[in-house]
Amino acid sequence: MGKKGGMNKMKRLAAPRTWDISRKSDRFVFKPLPGPHSISSSYPLGVVIRDLASMATLSRELKYMMKNGKVMVDGRERRTSRFPVGLFNVVSVPAEGVDYRLVPTRKGLRLAKVPSDEATKKLCSINTKTKIRGGHIQYGLHDGRSVLDDGLKLSPGDAVLLEVPSQKVLGNVKLAKGSLGLVLSGDRAGQLGKIAEVKKGTISREKMVKLTLPSGEAEVPSRLVFPVGTSSPMITVGVGTP
Repeated sequence: MGKKGGMNKMKRLAAPRTWDISRKSDRFVFKPLPGPHSISSSYPLGVVIRDLASMATLSRELKYMMKNGKVMVDGRERRTSRFPVGLFNVVSVPAEGVDYRLVPTRKGLRLAKVPSDEATKKLCSINTKTKIRGGHIQYGLHDGRSVLDDGLKLSPGDAVLLEVPSQKVLGNVKLAKGSLGLVLSGDRAGQLGKIAEVKKGTISREKMVKLTLPSGEAEVPSRLVFPVGTSSPMITVGVGTP
């Protein structure tokens, strides 16, 4: 019988260029499991702990941490090194007293250390808005979560602040003039700026957002802009700065 499915391992040289790993130290690296984030926009949890946070050097150390519930993602224990973690996921190691959030930079996702009281908060952008049975409104979020809330009155592109893992809604921010927008990818990735205008899309041109960034004014596709607050970000969204 022929083999079904793809390979469950990946060569380091074939890993996405946005991964902050050495390419020639070992031959293979963890491959993320199928999940809410694509391979190019996520890290396997084992790579985050071993390569990015440098909290394990030997494979047996990493295996011990994972199998004994020492590592949490968004407040839940994760026991596989291949679990995919992506934008704004919080990786916690309670035994060490550290919490990290994955934030966008020009070179891809990187770790930003966050205070313990912020480890239970997560910003999620809204991808879909659906009316379900009973006339209720369900929002589909960027990390695969869904929230049922008739009182939010939000649209795709807006964001909600959740308490994790309970998913209690703590607040929200719209993708609109006056909000703070974070650029997710490209040469301006990781830059935070005030939204000056949101231009509606047409058949031939997608919805655009005009931002005032540290590098100057720019127009960015709305799918690459994440609203994070009004006067200040609702959570830590950058490396080294709140």
